[in-house]
Amino acid sequence: MSRNYIDFISAYCDSWCERCAFTDRCSHFAVQSAVAMCDGDFKAALELAVGPARAPGRERQKTFGERMMDFMSANEPTRRELEEIGREMEERTQRAARHPLAEASLDYAVATRRWLEAHDLCADEPTVAVHDAIDVISWDSHLIHIKIMRALEGRDEYPDGDFCDQGPVQSDWNGSAKVALISIERSEAAWTRVATETADEPASVIAGHLAMLRRLMHTEFPRAAEFRRPGFDGPTCAP
Repeated sequence: MSRNYIDFISAYCDSWCERCAFTDRCSHFAVQSAVAMCDGDFKAALELAVGPARAPGRERQKTFGERMMDFMSANEPTRRELEEIGREMEERTQRAARHPLAEASLDYAVATRRWLEAHDLCADEPTVAVHDAIDVISWDSHLIHIKIMRALEGRDEYPDGDFCDQGPVQSDWNGSAKVALISIERSEAAWTRVATETADEPASVIAGHLAMLRRLMHTEFPRAAEFRRPGFDGPTCAP
């Protein structure tokens, strides 16, 4: 398989591979494809997709899994450290879940699921535009909450960015916030389209909820739009 991957491209995408122009540059997509080629053997798929290239006649190189085991063995945390890490992660998740953004995005996910369950789209015979809008809505319904939680938890842990980040803009949590914003904006447009073409009042209300969520996101993560996603927004650069 190709090794011409863009580093971390899958970390800041919506995982909608069938609509993505970068699947041939994505290691995550390569692994998923390799799983099918390897009859569900994830270990073999990982090696095929991202392992070292095999050169006939040369000494065997360690597999990806072996290299990871070597690293973990050399940096294995103690039981006490693992327990402390677990407590910190749980407390961080609880703080993030109480944030107004997390609560609003969870409310949105629940409202969307209930709306989709209540509408028999096959019986309603939607137009192409409405059908496409509902595809977007369905795909983003849980993604928005997941990405917002990742952004909130990441900022809680590393408010100034961690050692791998390239500054206050190119932080992992800012990147997650940008992905959430992209999904919020396109889902808001999709709900507005559904409301306009079907005169569905609940769809209009949900679109309004997303508009509120979008404003909250811009207030809470004012520089998220500046984050440059690898591949999608061109080369990353430190601000």
